[in-house]
Amino acid sequence: MKKLLIATLCSTAIAAPAFAADSVKVGFSNRTLNGAFFNGLTEYMKIHAKEKGFNLIETDARGDMSKQFSDVEDMLSQGIDYLILNPQDPAAGVRIAKMAEQRGVPTFILDSDISLDAPVVTRVQANNAVNNQMIGEYAVEQFGEEPMKCIIISGNQGNLVGEARRTNFVRGVMETQLRKFNRTNLTILSQGWGNWDQQGGLKAMEDLIVANSDLNCVYSEMDDMALGAIRALKAANKLGQVKVFAHDGYKKGIEAVVKGELQASASNNPDALTQTILDIVDNYDKGQTDYPDYVYITPVLITKDNADKLYNPESIF
Repeated sequence: MKKLLIATLCSTAIAAPAFAADSVKVGFSNRTLNGAFFNGLTEYMKIHAKEKGFNLIETDARGDMSKQFSDVEDMLSQGIDYLILNPQDPAAGVRIAKMAEQRGVPTFILDSDISLDAPVVTRVQANNAVNNQMIGEYAVEQFGEEPMKCIIISGNQGNLVGEARRTNFVRGVMETQLRKFNRTNLTILSQGWGNWDQQGGLKAMEDLIVANSDLNCVYSEMDDMALGAIRALKAANKLGQVKVFAHDGYKKGIEAVVKGELQASASNNPDALTQTILDIVDNYDKGQTDYPDYVYITPVLITKDNADKLYNPESIF
């Protein structure tokens, strides 16, 4: 694997030029718009593509692998120069990237992950390993030597990013417990699937509360699902006994951190992600074609100590 790279951003807005006849045509296939994060990806993609003078075609697969494949086929028929893909499924994503390669269109992966064998230029995402290990370490600070009895709320089965988030949260907890106490004290009571949105997190938590009355910890792979879990915990009068941790840095998640309902999150900023990937596309178009397998935006842990400073009520996400 090539050397990993952490990318930081400069968010300077520029005047948007009109599209020239020969302007770069970029296709963005988003896996869904169901959820604040995915909607944020598309909205910030529009903003930054306009800043660069790119001609953007964006689609919503609505969580359907077959639709995403058809969406990309249609964009390729429209003559896109580059494809930015947020794959609904890793295996289907490989097939889509191969289809684009056959048409001579370079593919860039955004947010989700895909096999290292896939014919893509690079993958732009949050540093899920570092972010979630930091969340796990912070969780141990909150619990001390008290046993952690955790529920995990995941997005969808087979999602590589979700897997990276939860496994690194667990790793962060256990490594910190070993370092501090020479033993681990973490039990994963159960796992639920929230489909990456608040309603899914609510339903998953409602189901899991019934069989796990002694839980004292919830880890969610996404803030929006965590907000649903918090609603369920409140309704069951259990939020006072449960500490909730999540990932994404959603502004409503940051509000929950300020309120003390969510203990910690970490930044997966769609503004930073889209600007980073479009910078890469721009540089690729200008001849810089050698990139590492992964390009990461800067890891940021969000807790009550910095939530006020990081909160932006005007943010799309």
